[in-house]
Amino acid sequence: MKNSIPSAVLFILAIGSIAYGNILLKQGMTRYDALTAAGTPATQAVWHTPQLLIGSVLMLVQFACTITLFKWAWDASVVIPMLGLCYVAMGIMGKWMLGEPVNALRWLGIFLITLGVFFVARSGVPAKSN
Repeated sequence: MKNSIPSAVLFILAIGSIAYGNILLKQGMTRYDALTAAGTPATQAVWHTPQLLIGSVLMLVQFACTITLFKWAWDASVVIPMLGLCYVAMGIMGKWMLGEPVNALRWLGIFLITLGVFFVARSGVPAKSN
């Protein structure tokens, strides 16, 4: 079942959830480090860092989307490179939400990833039917 609209929604959901999940994990680990450095016990610090749980749940959302795309007969050689668009989202979100420096060389790399995803998406290789 390779219906383009539901598949596009799953790709967008997978890319968005992995990117935002990574942002939350980064924020959570920064908070966790600050709490443990201040003397908070590790297990208590985890419970006071909801970004870790939410980020992990978003990683599971991406996983569910990926296995659903495989179930719908999408080739792994298409699905995994398409998920590479999360690097674009990470570059933008890292700069915007985390204040990370994203220099020209990183943007060039992100552009090349996007170009590669474009070629994979345009390859038009149909999935095998079982």
